[in-house]
Amino acid sequence: MNTPPDKKITMTFHSHPTRHLYMRWKMQLHFPQGAGKDATIPITIADGEGKNVDVALLEFAGKRIRVRDGKAEISYADFIAGKHEKSVWLYRHGILPIPGSLTFE
Repeated sequence: MNTPPDKKITMTFHSHPTRHLYMRWKMQLHFPQGAGKDATIPITIADGEGKNVDVALLEFAGKRIRVRDGKAEISYADFIAGKHEKSVWLYRHGILPIPGSLTFE
């Protein structure tokens, strides 16, 4: 399974709503053109105020992924292997863990 050779694909996930914007988050996976099993998929994560999430742990596709300065990554193979895992959580120091899900923008 590869992404189309002529277009980039972005998948967007949002946290469940919270009272405070700083607790919310938005995650985007950026699939490059023609990405296949050997590709690395960049991930960006910002809080509800639009600021990059400094340090966090992302639970996604059955993996625990470190986030630094709003950036993380997952291998295409790990993404495909965990595509049926429904849990998406962001863990940040001093903030309750917040779940999220795939959205359409």
